Amino acid sequence: MKIKQNKLIGIVLVILTFQGLSLYGQGIRASLFDEVDKSLVTAKTAQADVLSPRTFKEALDEYNTAQKEYEAGAELSGIREKIAEATEKFQEATENTKVSAVMFSSVLSARKDAINAEAQQFVKEMWVDAEAEMKEAAEQLEKGDADDAKEKANDATALYRKAELESIKANYLTNAKKLLQKADDNKVDKVAPKTIAEAKGLVKGAEKELLENRYDTDDARHLAKEAEYKALLAMHIAKEEKSLDERGFETEDYLLMNYNTLEKIGEALDMSLKFNAGVDMPVSKITQRIAHDQLRMANLESSIYNEKATNRNLKALLGEQQKIIQTMEGKLSDEALKGQKRQQALQSRIDRMAEVNSKFEKVQQLFDQEEALVFRQKNDVIIRMIGVNFDVGKSQIKQEDYALLTKVQEAMNLFTNASISIEGHTDSQGGDDANLKLSKERADAVLTYLNANTTIDKERSSTSGFGESKPIANNETSAGRKLNRHIDVVIKPELPELLMRLPATNLGE
Repeated sequence: MKIKQNKLIGIVLVILTFQGLSLYGQGIRASLFDEVDKSLVTAKTAQADVLSPRTFKEALDEYNTAQKEYEAGAELSGIREKIAEATEKFQEATENTKVSAVMFSSVLSARKDAINAEAQQFVKEMWVDAEAEMKEAAEQLEKGDADDAKEKANDATALYRKAELESIKANYLTNAKKLLQKADDNKVDKVAPKTIAEAKGLVKGAEKELLENRYDTDDARHLAKEAEYKALLAMHIAKEEKSLDERGFETEDYLLMNYNTLEKIGEALDMSLKFNAGVDMPVSKITQRIAHDQLRMANLESSIYNEKATNRNLKALLGEQQKIIQTMEGKLSDEALKGQKRQQALQSRIDRMAEVNSKFEKVQQLFDQEEALVFRQKNDVIIRMIGVNFDVGKSQIKQEDYALLTKVQEAMNLFTNASISIEGHTDSQGGDDANLKLSKERADAVLTYLNANTTIDKERSSTSGFGESKPIANNETSAGRKLNRHIDVVIKPELPELLMRLPATNLGE
């Protein structure tokens, strides 16, 4: 019996030993690859694999080699060398995207539209050809040949647009027509004639758009997808009508059932909703609450970042104070004097961050939600002017917007020595190049107006036009498109430079 127990104990010890070694190995791996893993994620996020393919591939090769050598139990010194090379290359690839993203803005927009149309699935060969041209364009730019890069990018743009067009035909329109045929077979038009008629009209509209606007398929894709939805909706209405009829539902029953759904949403938001005047007011209250909560979340995230940054600065400040105390012997040593200077720089940065926070709160109080959304991105203050409305295709500022722009001027004047960036954005309707040009012209018009009455140094001001490339809402709804047509005023407060590198601690500590 004792022999069996001893064997069992031995087996358990072996298992625990292997588990411990496994956890130990995981810890070593995390320690070795932490920085390069972060560099890889940053590079992928910046689309370095698309915009800087050669450098990204070199980095990935070094990374994969380091992984294989680690798994094979090779010398750590050699693995560290490979990791350092991979990290440097990933960072270089990420840096390259800053230039290539500007040059390739049109082709990137076309590529995104082709992805949205699911071209990889429905027209695979066209997609592969477009990707090959895109890769060659990016590689030419990496070699320093901008002219060839631009020519290849134009070829890639045309291929992506063709792939998108054919994918829309193969995917959305074909499916919408199949659904409409199924609806006709089931005589759905007798129960939901308006919805079916709308779906058929949308299909015709999509076909017309594809013929007339060859290089801007956004509207065609939206119309086709909406036709698909309306056909499904009509069939659902027919199914519901039959179910309600079988259960003997009256109009009152149906309305109360729908009000109950909205009441549940209200309860989840801690709101008491009343329907004696219909659903318009309750729906308005819900959407306002959601918008308020979204803005609140954005500012809370910024507050967390600021608190973490302040905490990190305070830790570094305490470290410098401890160094000064340790090196004091009757008089301050050179090291202690350097520590004092670093301490003063840290304290100055902490004070400046507190000042920026205070001014941010003042800026928030200047605007109501219909005029602008005010939020933070790290240390930057963003004023998203949703209340400024340009005429379609125009960049002239209207007199009715002067009051709002005056408030923006007041906000800018709160931040001395700040850099100001005016960013223009459009929805996805219209051509990519036209939208890019229009967004820049609108940003320029806003900056010209603001510069006329502010104390901000004009050398610190700049404008950018992003066209439709950075949507903040769904371009397939009118409400979403309205939100995407906006001007962002980005205030970048100047923070004191640190005289030393802060400890490489996690901001969450």
